[in-house]
Amino acid sequence: MLCGYESSCVQNSGSERRCSSRFSCCMNGLMILIGIIAGLVFAAIVVLLFINSFLPNPFPVVLGVFIAGLASLFGVPAAAFALKENSPKKQCLRCHFGGLFFGIIGTILASSLTLAAELAVGSVFATVMLGITAFFFAYWIVSILFVSLCAADAD
Repeated sequence: MLCGYESSCVQNSGSERRCSSRFSCCMNGLMILIGIIAGLVFAAIVVLLFINSFLPNPFPVVLGVFIAGLASLFGVPAAAFALKENSPKKQCLRCHFGGLFFGIIGTILASSLTLAAELAVGSVFATVMLGITAFFFAYWIVSILFVSLCAADAD
């Protein structure tokens, strides 16, 4: 799916498409794959650190993640309205909006449930919720990086 990037991609013989530059085509599938892999790795690291008591009080970090998620929930649509219609940067945002929105909403919901839990090291619920929050946070960061790379290349 090219998400409105038909003008920047060249159709070769058959169904193969070749892009004129690295991020000119919408790479939403690659973003999702890298986001899932990064999320799983980051969640595993955070859970292992929490289980082994190397992360004794994650409450301030989770609170910061929650606040950043809320800020981006309102900041991304504001940025979308501020951009000119059919500009390359707006096309980048449209292309990656689904993954970005998935990461933002997942981060907000998971971090709010994590904040509601008692974050004791022996608590299974707290460990699972901390891992889910870490997964969505890493996925959200990867999607922000893809939007940024796409927007920087769109100039």
